[in-house]
Amino acid sequence: MTNSRGMTLLELMVAVAIVAILAGIGAPEFKQWAAGQRLNSSARDVHLVLQSARAEAIKTGDNVVVVFTEGVGAAGQYLAFVDDDGDRTQDAGEATLDSGSFPKGIDMFHARFDLSGSGTQDKDRTHFGRHGLTTGRNGEVRFRNTYGKAMRVVLNGAGTSRVETM
Repeated sequence: MTNSRGMTLLELMVAVAIVAILAGIGAPEFKQWAAGQRLNSSARDVHLVLQSARAEAIKTGDNVVVVFTEGVGAAGQYLAFVDDDGDRTQDAGEATLDSGSFPKGIDMFHARFDLSGSGTQDKDRTHFGRHGLTTGRNGEVRFRNTYGKAMRVVLNGAGTSRVETM
């Protein structure tokens, strides 16, 4: 009887081939899962920015505006700031509360808010007053990833938001 130690080259090659086949099968699924996680994270980030802006408006009594720029990846952006003069535009000296952009492959393709309560949703920003209420009745921000999965953040007139899968 021989006492063998280790593996032969043939056994090692078979094991490596099996691992390579399994990795090839799982890689596309992993990419789709990662894209879904980036989409979910982006929607949650916007939800958090809206809730933080509302909380700041209530806490300080200041007007707080959140502005969105539609785009894919880093071109899609958000900005929350204290609006001292009430013009809903950030001027010199108005404090930035939060800002950011979205990860590669995330398309923020729709940011509409009803600013006047008229029902027309054609604006890219929303505003929270000292009581935490928005200036209009509602609005939403929509996202999609490269695999077509979509989510949205819905804001109501009371200033609360929620994340939904579309």
